[in-house]
Amino acid sequence: MSSPNIDVGWYEESDFTKPRQECREPKWWHTHDIQGTEAEVIEMVAGMIRGHQPDVVLETGTSRGFMALAIGQALKSNGHGTLHTYEPDIPTLNEALRNWEPYEDLPIIPYAQPSMKPWSFQPIDFAWHDSLLQLRQPEFEFYLEHYSERAIVCFHDTAPHFGPWSDRLRTALLSQGFSYLDWPSPRGVIIARKNP
Repeated sequence: MSSPNIDVGWYEESDFTKPRQECREPKWWHTHDIQGTEAEVIEMVAGMIRGHQPDVVLETGTSRGFMALAIGQALKSNGHGTLHTYEPDIPTLNEALRNWEPYEDLPIIPYAQPSMKPWSFQPIDFAWHDSLLQLRQPEFEFYLEHYSERAIVCFHDTAPHFGPWSDRLRTALLSQGFSYLDWPSPRGVIIARKNP
């Protein structure tokens, strides 16, 4: 599994995110642009895929496809599993598809449509929600019945500077019997799992 090449087109996260108590050195992380996932968080998620061994993975908000590429590579290394990734913005998805061209054999199925469509696949073992902020809690509620008993459900951009949306999400997670961990990356990640 290859890591993002932070020497080519990646910026220090401190160009976009100010230090805060739980993340004092955002310059230690890197990102491709103001909306992308930090390169080191992409590597972390790929490691979670390797360690968790999911069969069905959901990503909402494909964007330029860097996370999808890392997840696809991790699934290929696992020898099983498929990523279903949703991006309604066609030019953005086309850019992601160009980024994936050298990796055509990866188990990635892209959908050029909104994320909340009828779900007919197996239960979801791992989810990465990184769509528009206002959609992430509705997505969680939409897919709630489709998460498997062992599902790990992650949400990006949960740091305080993204506003109160993640506080409402935390309340929704607890009300649905999920525990969660706030991961202290520059942009913030919530990692959740349903209580046994």
